[in-house]
Amino acid sequence: MKQIVKYFNSLVEKTLFKLKNKTNYFLLSFIFSILFYLSYLLIPSFYNKTWVKNILENKLKEDFKIDFILSNDISYNIFPSPHFHIKKSKIFITNNEKKKELSEIKRLKIYIGQKNYFQKEKISVNEILISNANFSIQGTDIKFFNKISHKKFVDKNIRVNNSNIFFKDNQNETMAIAKIKFASLFYDDPKKLNIFDLKGEVFNIPFDFSLNKNFTLNNLKEINFKSKKLKLNINDKSEKILNNRTKGINTLSFLNTVAVTKYSVDKKVISFEFDKSKIKNPNREYRGILSFEPFEFKMNLNFKKFDLFKLLDFDSPLGELFRSKLLFNENLNTNISINIGSNVNDEIFTSSEVKFNIVNGAINFDKTKLTNKKIGLLEISNSKLYSENNNLILNGDIMIDIKNSDKLFSFFQTSKKFRKPIKDILINFDYDLISRKLTINRIKIDGNENNNEIIDIINETSDIEKYNLNKTKRVINKLFSVYAG
Repeated sequence: MKQIVKYFNSLVEKTLFKLKNKTNYFLLSFIFSILFYLSYLLIPSFYNKTWVKNILENKLKEDFKIDFILSNDISYNIFPSPHFHIKKSKIFITNNEKKKELSEIKRLKIYIGQKNYFQKEKISVNEILISNANFSIQGTDIKFFNKISHKKFVDKNIRVNNSNIFFKDNQNETMAIAKIKFASLFYDDPKKLNIFDLKGEVFNIPFDFSLNKNFTLNNLKEINFKSKKLKLNINDKSEKILNNRTKGINTLSFLNTVAVTKYSVDKKVISFEFDKSKIKNPNREYRGILSFEPFEFKMNLNFKKFDLFKLLDFDSPLGELFRSKLLFNENLNTNISINIGSNVNDEIFTSSEVKFNIVNGAINFDKTKLTNKKIGLLEISNSKLYSENNNLILNGDIMIDIKNSDKLFSFFQTSKKFRKPIKDILINFDYDLISRKLTINRIKIDGNENNNEIIDIINETSDIEKYNLNKTKRVINKLFSVYAG
């Protein structure tokens, strides 16, 4: 290569020396400069492709600490800046001493520097652009990526466009797919920061994700997750402490509320609790644990006052979460208890205890209790939430335990001639969370199966969206009027 350049320069000098006319001299000088520059850019296209493949794989591993396997389908382009374009590449990682495929890449661009350009052994890589790739990540890989985030990234940019992340379980079954619109990863040396930014979408919900690792400020790691559609913002700051444990503060904004949580991570378990010091006279408090192998989430949430019907509002971001079917995953095991000391804007129930359970992807609300201190309580059992024809149906039994039937009749202003003592009512129901329609399938009062007339009367209140206490009173009194006792 050096001989070619030397010969080319010599040819230019000899030709120009022979020219006496200055106009021709400068014209020819310009032409030769253009030809020289073009040859300068095009020479890499004449490199042996096998050699290019090998040298690029070595450079990527040396400079970026990434194991790429490149195909021989390599081309060279000069715009927008000199780069090699490789079709069909792969990335491998070594996790727990096992090498596994992380990604299949349809298009890979490797941007090269112009220094030492004609010395092919000294080609430098400035930037990587990955496009139309599929990344496959399992739960066991999370630790691997977490360790990487605590080490300095390379000070050369890695970009990813129009790609997918497949989150898989230990049986290699896909649990979720995240679309990557854009991602960027690099180490900012002046600021001593690892920087990772990602814009993506999961279950048709757009989100922004960023991670910063500061190597000068107590090795502080900060993560931000934002989703405008869900009205969700998460900020997490953490640092390593003794015995390889981690402590941190998580600030979550969701459903127009802010929760500040302090937590600690010990091996495979995260323990967390509400940080009372950050909010004066809090209306709520909570604590729980999260484990990963297997995945299990438990939380107790206590409100002094809360609007119970907000939990039933499926136009809310919570409803979006149910509609996405993200929770119907057989690898999920969750137990959430929501205790409300005083139900705001609820004229019937004074307090409530809502249970939300996921067992291997099966969702139920068993042991949920709504209480009226003067009358009795309502409890849900044998429940199951399932998807059918794009609808979300909750089927279950409601047991109404009446402690004081006189108080019940008084509350509903029932005529004295229809006041027959009642101890309990058992109702089997279907409730469509999308259309908000309630259907009564079966009813027993004090153990006696009742006729279709009573079921038809109760179904008059099937439209939950148009719930009205006065209308409910009329329907209940109509039911008491036909109840034989």
